[in-house]
Amino acid sequence: MGQMVYILCALTSLGCTLLLIGRYRKTQVELLFWSAAAFLMFTVTNILLFIDLVMVPGVDLVIWRNSLTLAGVLVLLYGLIESNT
Repeated sequence: MGQMVYILCALTSLGCTLLLIGRYRKTQVELLFWSAAAFLMFTVTNILLFIDLVMVPGVDLVIWRNSLTLAGVLVLLYGLIESNT
């Protein structure tokens, strides 16, 4: 059951990424670009979570997952700051 949740979370993040990219291409609003970049990193984080816990449980990828999550949050924060200036 947990495996299915990991896959669904990754697919949801990917869906959000694709929707944000599509809207950015139409409107050219920079905040949409930065949000899409952040969600792309969140998608990769979810994929790494699935790989870490399901495919190769003996390998510890927690540092990579947390680093990508932090990078995604920082990209989103940067986009929020830049879009208001």
